[in-house]
Amino acid sequence: MKNITIVGGGACGSAVFIELVIQILAEELQEKVRLTLIEKDKKIGYGLAFGTQQKSHLLNTQADLMGIFGEEPEHFVTWLKEKRKNFETYRTSSEAEETYTSRLLYGDYVAEQFSVFKEKAVQGGIQVNFLEGEVVNVEKNKTEAFTLSFANQEQITSDYVVLALGTPKPNTFKDCEQYKEFINFPWPVENLKQKISPEDTVGVLGTSLSAIDTVLTLIDQNHKGKIKLISPEGLLPRVQPLQNNEIDRKFITLSNIHQLKRDETRKPKVKELFKLFMQEVEALEGFSLDWNALKRDDRSAEEFLEIDIYAAENNGDSLLNLAYALRHDASTIWSWLSTEQKKHFGDWIGKYWQINRHAMPLHNAYKLKKLMENNQLEVIGGYQEANYIENNGFEIKLEKAESFKVDKLVNATGTPSSVESMENALIQNLLKSQTIIPHEIGGIYIDERTMRVVTPKQDLPLYALGHINNGMLLDVNSVWFNVKTSMIAAKDILFKIQMNERLS
Repeated sequence: MKNITIVGGGACGSAVFIELVIQILAEELQEKVRLTLIEKDKKIGYGLAFGTQQKSHLLNTQADLMGIFGEEPEHFVTWLKEKRKNFETYRTSSEAEETYTSRLLYGDYVAEQFSVFKEKAVQGGIQVNFLEGEVVNVEKNKTEAFTLSFANQEQITSDYVVLALGTPKPNTFKDCEQYKEFINFPWPVENLKQKISPEDTVGVLGTSLSAIDTVLTLIDQNHKGKIKLISPEGLLPRVQPLQNNEIDRKFITLSNIHQLKRDETRKPKVKELFKLFMQEVEALEGFSLDWNALKRDDRSAEEFLEIDIYAAENNGDSLLNLAYALRHDASTIWSWLSTEQKKHFGDWIGKYWQINRHAMPLHNAYKLKKLMENNQLEVIGGYQEANYIENNGFEIKLEKAESFKVDKLVNATGTPSSVESMENALIQNLLKSQTIIPHEIGGIYIDERTMRVVTPKQDLPLYALGHINNGMLLDVNSVWFNVKTSMIAAKDILFKIQMNERLS
C-alpha cells in the first residue's frame, strides 16, 4: 500500500485531498492507497487567505469561478445559493456582496467540502490520517520513500509527497524585524490589531491587494490615524466591475499565437503578444488608442481610482476586461515564452498586467475613495528605503531626496517571488539540500504537465502546488487555477501507482 502525504491544509491542500479521494474511489484503489494530510493549524480548509475573521476581506475573484472542484467552477455559487435560501446568516445586502463574498465564507465552504470528502473517504474504505504539526524537512530515505521531519523532531515516512504550502511569509526586510514598530506580515490580522494604536500614522509597504487588505483591517478596527501606502511605482490595482463583459477574442488567441510559433519556428516574443493585445483592445473600442497616454505616471492614485471606479460601474473598460478574458489561456501563453522573454515581460509591462489582471472589487474601491476624500489615506510612489528612528518609528525615503515619518511600518508587499526570500523552514531546507531548484523568474522548477518537482538528484515523487511555482506558472495565487493543477497532480500520482504495480 502506497502512502500519499499532503503538506498543508489550506485551499490547495484541501483541493488535492478532495480530488485524490474522488479519483481513488472512482478507480477503486482504496486497497492500494492511503492518505495523510498535515496542517500546522487546527482548522483545515482555511489557511492564511481564508482564515481571516474580517468580513471586509472579500474574495478578489468573482464567486462563480471559485468552486473547489476542477470541472465545476460554479459549485461555490450553487453552495452559496443553497445556504442563503436556508440560513439567514448567509444572506447578502448588496449585489457587490453577492459577487465578491467574504473570504471567511469561502473558507467555510472549503472546510465543509473537505469534511464531506473526509467522510466519503472513510465510508469508501480509504485509510486517512490527519496530523497537526509543522513539517520542516522532506528527505529521500534508503527505502525509496520520503522521511518527513516535524518541528518537534517527530518523523513519518511517505511514498508520495504533495507540497501545498500556501503563501509563505517574506523575509525581505530582515533589518527591520528587530523593531517593535515593524510588522513583517499582515496575516493573521492579529499582528496588526496588537501592535498598532488607533492614532498611529501607519506606513504600509506595498500598494497591491495585500496592502488594500491591510488598510481594510485597520479601518475595521476604527483606526483614526493617517495611512500611507508606499511602493516604487505608487500604482493601485484597477477596479473590477460586478460582472466582466464577455469578449469574443479575434487577435490574441492561442490559435494565432501558435500559428506565429509554427510560421517562425520559434517562441513568441512579448512585443508580438502585446501587438495582438493592442489590436484586440482597439477592435473592441472601435478606434486607435494613444497607448503612451495610458501610462499612469502623470496623475495621482486618487485621480486614477476615480477613473477606474467609473469604468467599473459601467462594466469595465476593454483593457481590464481583456486581461480577465485571457485568464484561462494566460498560463499556456506564459509557458510558450522563453525565460528571457518572461523577464522582459516583467520589466516592460508586468506592473500594468498586474494591476489590470489582479484588480480590486468595486466595493473595496468605494472604501478607499472615501478614505482619500477624508485625507486619511494616501498612496505614495518613489519608495527608496526605510530607516529606523530610535524609539520613534521609521523614516521613509523617496526619490528626489524626499522623506517622511511613520509611527508603525507594515510589510504588505505580498509573498515574494524568489524561494530564497520565503520565510518557511521547509522551503529553505529543501533549497539547501537542492531538492528544489530556484527558477530564474521566481519559484521553483516543476514539470508543469504533472506538477512534479524537477530536481537534479533523481526523479522524485514530490509535487508542488500554489505560489511556490510562480516562475514557471501564471495565476498561482488564484484558487480556480490551483484547483486545476490539483487535478493534474492527483491524476499523475495515481497513474504512477497503478503503472508501477502492473510493471512490478
